[in-house]
Amino acid sequence: MKYCETSELPNFGVVEAELDKDDIDYLWKLVHKYSHDAKWEGNKLISIEEDSKQFPINDDENLFQDNVLKPCTEKYFETYGCPFKLKTTHSHELAFSRFWCRASLDGDYQSIHDHQGIFTFVVWLTVPFEGKDERTVQAGFRPEASDFVLVYPDTCGQLQKRNFVLGKGAEGKMLFFPSDINHIVYPHYTTTEYRIALAGDVALNSLALGGIINPVEDKKRIL
Repeated sequence: MKYCETSELPNFGVVEAELDKDDIDYLWKLVHKYSHDAKWEGNKLISIEEDSKQFPINDDENLFQDNVLKPCTEKYFETYGCPFKLKTTHSHELAFSRFWCRASLDGDYQSIHDHQGIFTFVVWLTVPFEGKDERTVQAGFRPEASDFVLVYPDTCGQLQKRNFVLGKGAEGKMLFFPSDINHIVYPHYTTTEYRIALAGDVALNSLALGGIINPVEDKKRIL
């Protein structure tokens, strides 16, 4: 038997980035500014009201948008192309549409969900545990404790998972992925300190239209 050719079927990936110190310091400044009803010791969160553990923040100086999100968006398109079908007559600019912080205590989690955007990102600022230690709590019963997990169908329609095992090494790092990818945040158990993460979305800007799209010439472009 002679194999003529093998082909990899297309799929959309994830951009992983490590933020510069200046960008991390700027994010911390925003978190402190917008975290109402919170008590801090430096960048360690001591306490916050239960109903304030997730709160919106604003990129006041557009530094995160310009220094991080725009380069990540360009990198994604260069690497994977457009992660959704074009269903519009005109090209659109992209907009930084939502931005929030989540302070999670032991036992807190986010069930499987997706976001209403083009791209979604998560940045970890504080991870007060190690994933390998989390698995020792009721060993064998919590194999994904504290993980951030992407869930997606493969080309045969079977669900696959990509686990990101968190720990101190994840602090200052970001994942950038299509908003249509379902994801889960599993709870941690080995510490009563807060896990501090930022998340947000990039969406099509319906107020900033460009030219009419030619479906043949522009099938790989949305900007």
